[in-house]
Amino acid sequence: MFRISSLALLSLLLFSACSKEPGEGGSASISGKVFGYDINTSGVVTDSAYAGDYRVYISYGENGSADNDVRTSYTGEYSFKGLRKGKYKVYVFSQCDTCTFNQNYTVQQVEITSNKQEMVLPDFVIYD
Repeated sequence: MFRISSLALLSLLLFSACSKEPGEGGSASISGKVFGYDINTSGVVTDSAYAGDYRVYISYGENGSADNDVRTSYTGEYSFKGLRKGKYKVYVFSQCDTCTFNQNYTVQQVEITSNKQEMVLPDFVIYD
């Protein structure tokens, strides 16, 4: 009886190890760039460029809040590495004069379907 219980427990542990949730601990990545427009108080664009040192957030699975964040490089690039298979939401915040808290967010949803997959998202566009 002891051997059957141990074998059943081992099988259960192995099965649960195969069905990991989205998040860190894998070998896939999600990357992209953030492009920004500077807007003056009259609403006129005064400058535009890829946004360096800008915060990009990621949520794992169905989680509604940020699980991690990174800052963009001086070229506007960001990357989340070491991800497992699953669904993710990547998002940024932007200025919005007509919004309740003067901020708006843009979200892109993506699903990693294989190990070592490298997802490159379309550019985020922000207004500042």
